[in-house]
Amino acid sequence: MAELLIHLLFVWAYIARVPGRYLQLPGAPVVDLHCSVLYPHSMSCHWTPVDGAEPSTIYSLMYKTSRMKTAEECKDYVTAGPNSCYFSRANLYLYFTYEVWLETFNQFGYQRSKKLVFNTEEVARTEPPVGLNGSGHASHVYVEWTYPPGVEASFFPLTFELRYQEDGSDAWEQEPDVGEQTNYSIYDVTPNRNYTLQVRCKTTNERGLWSHWSRTLTINTTQD
Repeated sequence: MAELLIHLLFVWAYIARVPGRYLQLPGAPVVDLHCSVLYPHSMSCHWTPVDGAEPSTIYSLMYKTSRMKTAEECKDYVTAGPNSCYFSRANLYLYFTYEVWLETFNQFGYQRSKKLVFNTEEVARTEPPVGLNGSGHASHVYVEWTYPPGVEASFFPLTFELRYQEDGSDAWEQEPDVGEQTNYSIYDVTPNRNYTLQVRCKTTNERGLWSHWSRTLTINTTQD
């Protein structure tokens, strides 16, 4: 037994001397791990191996929620692309707190990353607003839109931001005070010009993330 313990100590001492880019002590951060929810459809977690990581390293993403007694391993490492884990709606617990971490294995041994702890509301974003439509007038531009697919205003109310750009300009003008309404009029416009508009959204409780910007809509203002 004593000889075995001495042997293990020598092995660990050798491993500990391996440059940190290949292996660090358990619990040290070795990857950039982050997760996001596309409400209400799915969640994905992505990681970036540290520079110079051992190519043969196997990454296992583990997770546990506040309603689970034991941790489970990711069930889908394919759908969200390389170095990722995908949670379909059937495997996603919305409004619960998650603990997520990576366990790595290679020829130098085993390592476990720090835990990433979050509530799904904190990392949730919806798809962009859809159905952009509008009209141009000499004094203003009117635009309207609808909620993203699968999101109900009564259950998951959203607030909106609108931005617009005059044809030939590189700068976007932003209207941050649109609020919860799904239509808006912009009065700081020039007659007989083309304007490109986009809308994005975020939950009204301010806990989530802004959606990506919607598809563009181009409107022409009329002459005086």
